[in-house]
Amino acid sequence: MKRAKLGLIGCGGIARHSHLPTIGELTRKGALDFVAVCDIDENRAKEVASQYDVPYYTDVEEMMERHKNMDVVDICTGDYTHHLLAKMAAEHKIHPIVEKPMSITLPCCDVMIEACKRNGVYFEVAENYFRMPADRVIVKLIKEGVIGEVMRVYYVDPIDRRPLWKMGSHSGVCLDMGVHRMSQIRLYAGSNPKRIVGVTKQFMPVEGKVFEDWGHAIIDFESGAVGIFECSAVGEKMVSYRQIIGTRGTIRDFSLRAVVKGKMQDIPIERKTHKVDGKEVLTKIIVHTEPQITYENPFKEFALDDWQIGIAEEIMSIADAALQDREPEYGMEGRKDVEMCIALYESSLKGMKPIDLPITEMTTYEKMVHEDFKEVFGYYPTEV
Repeated sequence: MKRAKLGLIGCGGIARHSHLPTIGELTRKGALDFVAVCDIDENRAKEVASQYDVPYYTDVEEMMERHKNMDVVDICTGDYTHHLLAKMAAEHKIHPIVEKPMSITLPCCDVMIEACKRNGVYFEVAENYFRMPADRVIVKLIKEGVIGEVMRVYYVDPIDRRPLWKMGSHSGVCLDMGVHRMSQIRLYAGSNPKRIVGVTKQFMPVEGKVFEDWGHAIIDFESGAVGIFECSAVGEKMVSYRQIIGTRGTIRDFSLRAVVKGKMQDIPIERKTHKVDGKEVLTKIIVHTEPQITYENPFKEFALDDWQIGIAEEIMSIADAALQDREPEYGMEGRKDVEMCIALYESSLKGMKPIDLPITEMTTYEKMVHEDFKEVFGYYPTEV
């Protein structure tokens, strides 16, 4: 069986903690061919290359020229570089997957989309949360009608870090983690958003930085469902909270209550595991509804935990797209997540004015981000 040849750009934290261990296991078990890494920090690139037994580069163009048979490139660099590197990959006929967020503004997302269309390649966004086993089960429960019609979705998300971009970006926690949660809220609602009201605050100022460390949004969906999102990196650590309320039941975090034979009941959710190379690995999840709803781990022969299953799915999505000439699973959906976050920012800038979706013109917020980019790099991000 032919395996996709994959290179990786950016050997920093997200690559080391999430992507590289998963790519290493997929390669070790014969699902991928890992062929090269690239980072502007030669010591970092060299260290990763030595660990995974691949050549390293400090120049992206050189890596792509040396590996003309590379099918996929995994882009794990700063948000403001995603569209630039994806465009470069597309021009080399390589299918890119970019870390979240897809890019810093919708025009930058469109640079990536247009470059890939023009060069006949696919692109994927590394949105891993909805691909993790628990979320796969939640979405399946909703689609099967176990909790009835979704009315409200809540997601409160505390994060431990405050993103400090090298450029003076206006984007903080609401883009950093917001794209994950907007993705999940939208998928739980099973509908596209039509209007967003939002507010952001910077409670703990940092010299030279203007991004927010707290944000809140109310999302009005076409289906009539309402989403509530809050993200914070300040004050006492909040408890993460997720609740999906339907007409016949509720999912809270990963527990389920639903109407069974006319009575609201707790419904057990069971995990079965096994060992792979000494590591505890998920076999399946069984929800004891009538009939039962089951999730089977598609990577149960690999030594991957639940988090890594989500990473493996996103990587294999673009690998399969490249080899089988088919659309990846998420792709354009990543743009919707960015759009929802931009609507949140724009609403806040305009005094909590409701922002209708889809966004059809460049927003004030996006213009600010583009000016930031030009101040640092000397050109606008779409001038590539």
